[in-house]
Amino acid sequence: MERLRRDVYDANHPVAKLETKTKVKLISANDHKLVYEGIYPVEPIKKEARGTYGGDFVAQGMNVAWESISDPKHFQPHSLHCYFVKAGSPESTITWEVTKVSDTRNFANRLLLAYQGHTNKLVFTMQISFTKDNDHKKRVSDYNQLLESGHQIKSIPFVIKTTPNQKYFALKDKIDQLPYMEHTNGNLAVAFPQEFLEYGTNVNHDALGNQEFGIFSKVLDDFSLGTDVIRQSFLGLAFVSDSIWLATFTRALGLPIGSYEQDYFRVSLDHSLYFHDLNFDSSDWIFLDFRFMNMKNDRVVAVINFFTLDGNLVATAFQEGYTFLHKNIIETSQTIAAKNGIKPQVKL
Repeated sequence: MERLRRDVYDANHPVAKLETKTKVKLISANDHKLVYEGIYPVEPIKKEARGTYGGDFVAQGMNVAWESISDPKHFQPHSLHCYFVKAGSPESTITWEVTKVSDTRNFANRLLLAYQGHTNKLVFTMQISFTKDNDHKKRVSDYNQLLESGHQIKSIPFVIKTTPNQKYFALKDKIDQLPYMEHTNGNLAVAFPQEFLEYGTNVNHDALGNQEFGIFSKVLDDFSLGTDVIRQSFLGLAFVSDSIWLATFTRALGLPIGSYEQDYFRVSLDHSLYFHDLNFDSSDWIFLDFRFMNMKNDRVVAVINFFTLDGNLVATAFQEGYTFLHKNIIETSQTIAAKNGIKPQVKL
């Protein structure tokens, strides 16, 4: 950890943080099997936290897989699926076993197993797929050129779109006026509605999965200090994707964010992330449009859409968290709901 602090966080010698902290070295290569080792350990979300931050695993795993691609400049991730098997530790680096599942002209698929260095225990798995030139603007430009020249057209850049929820339209021009917080070792920033700091007044547990939430987040990094801006931006969004949204679940229950923190246990179980396009900058504000679709049997499932500030949907995540809500949280949430005529769901 001392080396990580010196090489990544020294304010007197600034670096591209995510590009640096996700670096790996090749240990061995044998046909379709490769082994890499992280240069730096993955980190806890804060010093006293148990385990390590899931976004660190996702970002470093993505970078490992990218290292194994023969043409990394023209391939970008379009989907990944992860399982957090055991809590990570900052005591040692991660050893990554990579299987080259497939390499074709337009796609490349990798399977990764992550082992904790000092215990040799499996802690994380990822399967990730890359696609060639995941760039809608370029596809439109190429299409128009072919159309004008009369050459054969193989692919038409037809799209369907979705728009962000109303929180985006209400807040996108007021981000600098919103409550602001930096977290995850100074790597992330979030701006959120003032109402997140207050008790809710409209809670209906039977329809909570329909309620839409929104916050703004970005990585605190200078991509100009790195070597590949597009790759860094993907690493940044991967890093963000496991971030603060799960901590806001108590706000969905009507409680101020950060309250009852000792009564709310949560860890990520699995994580899927889809990249729709490469035209985004994760060091600029990204709007997280999310819903908690369901909570049952101590697991909560959420869907998160990531929009640029101009309203372009660039990624979607699905995540399941393992959660325990203390009696105090449930009791307070049911009391708030009762004020709207909603009957208590459980007897306490």
